[in-house]
Amino acid sequence: MDLSDVQLGIQHVSYYLFSLLYPYGLLSNENLTKGLVMRSIVVMALLMSLASLSVVAKEIYITIGSDAVSSSQKSMKSLSTIKMNSDISVLKVNEKEIPYLSKHMHDKFNRCGGFIVHESKEEALRVLADHQTRKSAKSTNFFNYTITKGETVRNMVSQVSEFGIRDMILKLSQFHNRYYKAQTGVDSQAFVKATWEKIMASRTDAKVEYFKHSAWPQPSVIATLEGTDHPEEVIVIGGHADSIAGFFGRSRARAPGADDNASGISTITEIMRVLADANYKPKRTIQFMAYAAEEVGLLGSKEIANKYKSEGKNVVGVVQLDMTNHKGSKNLDIVFMTDFTNQAQTKFMGSLIDTYVDGVSWGYSKCGYGCSDHASWHNAGYPASMPFESTMQDINGHIHTKNDTIDVAGSGGTADHAEKFARLGIAFAVEMGK
Repeated sequence: MDLSDVQLGIQHVSYYLFSLLYPYGLLSNENLTKGLVMRSIVVMALLMSLASLSVVAKEIYITIGSDAVSSSQKSMKSLSTIKMNSDISVLKVNEKEIPYLSKHMHDKFNRCGGFIVHESKEEALRVLADHQTRKSAKSTNFFNYTITKGETVRNMVSQVSEFGIRDMILKLSQFHNRYYKAQTGVDSQAFVKATWEKIMASRTDAKVEYFKHSAWPQPSVIATLEGTDHPEEVIVIGGHADSIAGFFGRSRARAPGADDNASGISTITEIMRVLADANYKPKRTIQFMAYAAEEVGLLGSKEIANKYKSEGKNVVGVVQLDMTNHKGSKNLDIVFMTDFTNQAQTKFMGSLIDTYVDGVSWGYSKCGYGCSDHASWHNAGYPASMPFESTMQDINGHIHTKNDTIDVAGSGGTADHAEKFARLGIAFAVEMGK
C-alpha cells in the first residue's frame, strides 16, 4: 500500500467518527464523562495523531529540466530549488508529492516522468555538476558506425512477426497493472523473465536474471547474449516494464499500459526471438533490459546505469524502446529524440532505417529531461538513442489511463507500428554486434 493510501484511510476514519459524534452533541461538556463518548474520542484522537504523523514523508532530491521548474513550483509551493543551471535543476520535494509532480509533468509537458529521483542530495548535485559527462555522452563518437551486414540483417528482419508482438502486448496488458510497488508489478516481471528464458533456452551463451532493487519490490529483468570476440563491450536494448494509471492510489488502479510500455517490452522480446531463432552469435555482448519503476523517476534504469558506470563497464550503445505501437504523427513513423541522446548513434540509426526498414519515414523531436530511461544512461556518460512512435505533440493521449489498450485509434488492434521498431532493433543489434 502507498503511504498516501494509509494517510487517506486514517484521515477518512477520523473525520467519519467526528461526523458521527458532533451532530448529536456527544462532544458537549456534559457528555465528556460518559465512557462510550470518552472511548470514541480517545480513538478519534489517536487516529488524528496517526494521521498527522503519517503525513511526514521523507524529503527526497530530484533532477528536473530547468524549463519545468517555475510552473512546477507554482503548482506545488513546497518544492524548493537547491541548485540549477540552464538545462537541469536540483529540487527538494516531499516524497508524498511525487504523484502531483508526475501529473503536472504529464499534463503540462507531455512527459512520462520528466524527472529523476536520486538517493541523496549529493548524488543529485553530482549529476548537475557533471557537465562534461553529459556533453561527452551527446557529442562523442563512441563507435565506428558502419553498415556492412546487409544479407544477414535482411534475412532476420523478414522474420519479424506482428502476431508475436501483438500477443505479448495483450498478455502484458492482462495484468491489472504493472506498478512497481504492487504484487502485479512483481508478477508481470516474472512473466517477462519466464518468456525470455523460454526464448533463450537452447542458447548456452545466454542467461536471463533479475536485477533486484532494495527500495521497492519490482525487479528489473536482464537477458544477456554474450559476445564471442569482445564480450566486454556491451550493447543495451531496453525499455521500462512498469505501468501506471492516474496519479493517486496507483497500486490499485487498472493500468493495462498497452502502449506505455507493453509495446516496448514486446518489441524487445521479438528482437530477442528473431536473433535467438537465427542462432545469431554476436561478437559483442547484447543485453536486453526490462526496467522497473520508470514511471516514478527512472528509478530502475538509474540504478543499473550507475552500477555499470561504477564497475567501469564498456557500454558502446544504448537504445530505449518506450512506446512503439501508436502511430500518432501523420507523416512520420519513427521519431528520434535529440535531447539527452548521442548525436552520432542517432544519425546511424536513421541510416539503418533507410537501409533496412522499407517504407518507413523518420524525423526528430525533443522530449525534455528525464522523459525515459535513456536519460539514466546519458547521465552516466553512455551513448543512448530513443526512437519514439510520434512527435511529443502527437503523443498517445490514452497513456496513464485505463484506456491505454491496443484497440485505440493509432494502434487499431494490431502491432503493425511496433513491427517497424523491431526491424530497426534487429538491424541495430547486428550492425553493432558484428
